[in-house]
Amino acid sequence: MTATDWRFSLIFAQGQPLQNAVKLWKACEDAGLFMVGVADSPNLLRELYVSTTLCALGTSRAKIITYVTNPVTRHPSVAAAAFMSLNEIAPGRIAMGVGSGDSALWSIGKKGARVQQMRDYITAVKALLRGETANWDGYSFKAEWSAYEPFDLPVYVACSGPKILRMAAEVADGAIVTMGFAPEDVAYVRGIVAEGRRTAGRSDRDFALWWNAHVVFDESYEKAAERSLGWSPYWLTMGSMEGKGIPDELKEKFKQLNSDAHDLNAVYHAKDRNKVVLERAKALGVYDWMMRHSPRLFGTPRDVATRLNEFGARDMKQWIFFATSRGAWAGSPEEERLDLINKIGREVTPLLS
Repeated sequence: MTATDWRFSLIFAQGQPLQNAVKLWKACEDAGLFMVGVADSPNLLRELYVSTTLCALGTSRAKIITYVTNPVTRHPSVAAAAFMSLNEIAPGRIAMGVGSGDSALWSIGKKGARVQQMRDYITAVKALLRGETANWDGYSFKAEWSAYEPFDLPVYVACSGPKILRMAAEVADGAIVTMGFAPEDVAYVRGIVAEGRRTAGRSDRDFALWWNAHVVFDESYEKAAERSLGWSPYWLTMGSMEGKGIPDELKEKFKQLNSDAHDLNAVYHAKDRNKVVLERAKALGVYDWMMRHSPRLFGTPRDVATRLNEFGARDMKQWIFFATSRGAWAGSPEEERLDLINKIGREVTPLLS
């Protein structure tokens, strides 16, 4: 195994003017990142498909994934037409990341999609792009686009529980997983995938697992760990809490930890949100459990590379990172993001084996 086996993707929510976002996506490509992600939260961010179009035009090599869209606000015909058009702009570089729905839904009073709806959505979008009949919401239809080449759209499902992960293993091309990073968590994830693939008569080799985490750089591991848990705790209380390995005595505490997870101001506009959640976890007595299951990608580029090499030894070499701010940063937000991109692409990657 070599450093070339590693694949990284970085997610920057395009809350800034799009010309600035394009600079960041191009910087990711220039730094050697495999894939860039474009978020879908219309009440918070620039529009998904407009943003993804500019990302495709502003880059030439990197894969591009929607991270993540949902079945509730994007009808399959709308999504399929968008991905068909995007594939014409950037052939072979476009993938759909899809989830049950987070801020795009709860910020407008909608509930997330259920697992069966997710399955039907993925199947419908893929069918339309292959030139086949789609079935959605009790209606069957085909796309009637002219002069287009049918193709198989890669679809990766954001998974935070066993039911959606199994569904992804049965109908999608991969999963973006937030279900813990301890050895037993990873074994659990892989077991579900293997069972789902086997049931569907599909090969494990055709299914990509992407691990979803925060990477937090600072002058030491300890300083970085003072600012973040290293992953988001929200998945623990999304939908059901069953099948997530949460001790019964901690379940109510995790509900308290995530009590304001659907408050836009608290989650997206408050200062030092990650540190607030970390301190809350300590006060509730769930901090040690969280850190036991955290990826702990903290510290200097060498610290982060050392930890990633531990994961690499367990064949965990595909990562989608959320950027976490360094707190007392002297430069502009754009400079901070560029620094993060360069650290991952130019300082961490060369240290990987």
